[in-house]
Amino acid sequence: MSWNGYFSLMKDADGDTGLLSVNANEILYFCVVQNRIIAHTLQGEFYTGWASLDLLWRALKVSDPNFYRTDRAYIANLNKVVSIDREWCKLYFKDEQTDKHCYVARSKLAEIENRLHDFNA
Repeated sequence: MSWNGYFSLMKDADGDTGLLSVNANEILYFCVVQNRIIAHTLQGEFYTGWASLDLLWRALKVSDPNFYRTDRAYIANLNKVVSIDREWCKLYFKDEQTDKHCYVARSKLAEIENRLHDFNA
């Protein structure tokens, strides 16, 4: 069975509003907040049903090469990155640095820059 490129996500943490299908290309990054995995898009934040970021990362590694685990609390869609702040170890997903961003472990900056270069080559 192959993955169709869509995530089933929830607008509210309890799932009371039901599930939404969100294309992986719309996801900027996933992060962990208070033991919940949240998917961030330009339109807003959505809750996942994944038990841990480790499980999500394991599945994404074999399903979508655009995603990369940037540190212990974040998985970023490298296809959506517009700039890197090396000093503060941040990835930005819009041109203005006040917008959506996620953090990167300093030890992974070089690898991420290489991957971004490969995407743009």
